[in-house]
Amino acid sequence: MDQPYSRIADALLDYQYWAPNDAQTRPYDDTGWTFPENFGVQAVRVTDAVVLDAAMEPVKGPVAAPGGVRGQGTLFAINHNADNALATLRYKLADADIQVAEEPFEAAGTKFNRGSFIVKGVAQPDLDKAAAALGLQAHALTAAPTVKAHPARRARVAILHTWTSTQTEGWWRQAFDVYGVPFDYIGPEVVRNTPRLREKYDVIVFGPGGNQAVIEGTPKWRNPIPWKKTPETPNLGAFAETDDMRVGMGFEGLVNLRRFIDEGGVYIGSNSTAEFAIANNLGYGVSYNRPAATTRVVGSLLRTKLVDETSPIVYGVPDNLAMYSNSGDSFSVSATAGAAGGRGGTGAPAGAPAGRGGASRATGRGTQDDGDIVQGRPAYEGTNLPPVPPLPPVQPWQYSLPTEEQLKRNPANLIPPAFRPRVALRFDAQSSLLVSGLLDGGSDVAQRPVVVDVPVGKGHVVLFANNPIYRGETIGSYMMVFNTILNFDSLDAGRKLDEK
Repeated sequence: MDQPYSRIADALLDYQYWAPNDAQTRPYDDTGWTFPENFGVQAVRVTDAVVLDAAMEPVKGPVAAPGGVRGQGTLFAINHNADNALATLRYKLADADIQVAEEPFEAAGTKFNRGSFIVKGVAQPDLDKAAAALGLQAHALTAAPTVKAHPARRARVAILHTWTSTQTEGWWRQAFDVYGVPFDYIGPEVVRNTPRLREKYDVIVFGPGGNQAVIEGTPKWRNPIPWKKTPETPNLGAFAETDDMRVGMGFEGLVNLRRFIDEGGVYIGSNSTAEFAIANNLGYGVSYNRPAATTRVVGSLLRTKLVDETSPIVYGVPDNLAMYSNSGDSFSVSATAGAAGGRGGTGAPAGAPAGRGGASRATGRGTQDDGDIVQGRPAYEGTNLPPVPPLPPVQPWQYSLPTEEQLKRNPANLIPPAFRPRVALRFDAQSSLLVSGLLDGGSDVAQRPVVVDVPVGKGHVVLFANNPIYRGETIGSYMMVFNTILNFDSLDAGRKLDEK
């Protein structure tokens, strides 16, 4: 690190820790940004100065991973390791037939992860050139692997924006541009005026920054507020224009958005736009959680764990990915519509004092110190009854399954198994939750769902409780958004339905 800019490298590569009892209790902006964790890669601190004796050469340009095609053939496989370049390749090879493996497999002496590409219908020189430019390694196969697969189609994508808050979702546009994922940039008035959105789009991405105000817009009490390129404002309107920025999608737009999902479209929401989807019943069985006052998260990196590794959303994603979280938001899930979702928990501990939350007697007649005695009947009839069997334990990222007694009542709000929320990713346990930054408390964040897929009609609502595409830093979590797009019409792959 004996270089002029070593402190910059040190600041970006190292971990950060903000003490909960620091005098600055509410730091401005983020407290953790460790780039290796954000990028989903490993960085090793070398303290032995002997390393400086190794041969070195200056870096004179961008460093790219080696790529291209190994072997000769007309059928190829590319491993899925959450490299965002896979999305680039799908759109670059417009005419190629690309299938996505739903299970791991082995071919050409190589092990391939779930989600790997099986490619045909493209000339080897064209694939070699594209893969080499992207740092992807393709392997020629002598025969198709015997693994279940589905097509990765080139989804038609729209990024929905508001006219009042575009900075945060602007980083989503930047990421899509960098990785060559084409999209239309649409405002709320387009959603309002397009009853058949599904005819134009497969995926609508509503990046963070939108909220309930996108429905009504802002009050139109005074003059219109245009956003247009004019002689006086030549730098405006490069990407989108409107005669009045106060416009909203209205309830017509909300209906159109729901119809889009019902007809097979995919809605992607993050942070506020995930909460927007939940509040407007675009999907059922999910509630949005903000930590209590006893927990503080201020722009930190938190550890996550895979819940359903067969979900296409997390193809290639490691089981210990660090995710950026602005304030520790999470989800709860439920098998019933309108329910807040179970958080799991325990009863009173053994030996707890009688009454006032204790567990010294079973539920029944009388006070906490009485026996369960029925008037006019022998006293022993209310004692030594068989205990009610306990409900199966429910983890914080799970929902309770309906009991036989509940099913007998024909509950109208019970979500059918095929439409229940599917948790793909959750936060880690509290003891290993913090990766970098500030975490004070965290019991109401730990193990809660952070990425959830909700089937609706023929489509899906995919919700992120965090912002997976944040300021160009969180490259390691971009792929979950791109996975959703690449597998938009096969998001149910690998899903195991509840029996009841």
